[in-house]
Amino acid sequence: MLLYLNMISQTTLGNLLLPGVCSFEISENILEMSNTAKIIIPKEYGKLAGKSVLDYLKVGQRVEIQAGYNGELYTEFIGYIREIGADAPITIECDDETYVLRKPPLVKSYKSVTLRQLLTDIIPKPLTFSCPDVHLGKYQIDNASAFAVLQDLIQHFGLYCHLQNGHLRVGLAFDFGEKALKSYTYYLNDPERGNIKKNELKYKRAEDYDIRIKAIAMAGTGKSITVTVGSKEKNASERTLHFAGQMTEAQLRDLALGTLKKLVFDGYTGSITGFGFPTVHAGDSLTIFDKENKDREGKFLVEKVDITYNDTDGYSRKCTLNYKIK
Repeated sequence: MLLYLNMISQTTLGNLLLPGVCSFEISENILEMSNTAKIIIPKEYGKLAGKSVLDYLKVGQRVEIQAGYNGELYTEFIGYIREIGADAPITIECDDETYVLRKPPLVKSYKSVTLRQLLTDIIPKPLTFSCPDVHLGKYQIDNASAFAVLQDLIQHFGLYCHLQNGHLRVGLAFDFGEKALKSYTYYLNDPERGNIKKNELKYKRAEDYDIRIKAIAMAGTGKSITVTVGSKEKNASERTLHFAGQMTEAQLRDLALGTLKKLVFDGYTGSITGFGFPTVHAGDSLTIFDKENKDREGKFLVEKVDITYNDTDGYSRKCTLNYKIK
């Protein structure tokens, strides 16, 4: 249990080191390209060596947020200052390392390109990346930033992206969870191992879902193909999903059915809030173990994580589940 551990934090803003004085909020989401952070410096910390804290800060400075328990610090966020508030307490809005991907604009045209080649051309060092071998076909970048290109890949090619500690992981939406680099466990109804602050999960049966998937991909001819699977009810929730790579209609249908199977399952949906540790991030996998309902145990892809640190609510991370991995 983490209930009686002592929280610690350390925030670095440019050359300014602020140990244990800030509260912060961090938002991560694999469906969005950028993680963001909001740092709040209390009013009583308004001056350093006779100068206002604001005199030490400027937009574009590097930011690192660390937090932990009992002297053990963990890096929660690395990024850059986007906006500085003028009022007390001072609020600082930050973007993660995708900040460097927002400029300059790029102009490129490909008759045919793979995802790996495209990322090689647009991702600047020292950032690194990993991705599957996917053929995107014809692709054009018309005065757009690398950040905008990645957003387009998420929206139109069925890809998930997550940037953590200088490494960008790009993957296919339907197997992003299976290839998660880190896996953690939350324990429900378990006094000895319990590591939950708040449980907002709901257990649903497969028959409770009413979902239809409209799947779109590129055929070998360069034209798009569309298949629809799932509920035929008029009021069903329809999700439009784009799949990267060139394929046949039969291959697209198989992928759509496989994705539907992950979205329609017996298992938990919603969110669950843990302590600062374990350090679950968006894109990780999370096993939910319920001591009182062992048949409900499952492993899920974490879609979103909201990390908070303050004197009132402590140090916590709210994890929103995506699909069931197994």
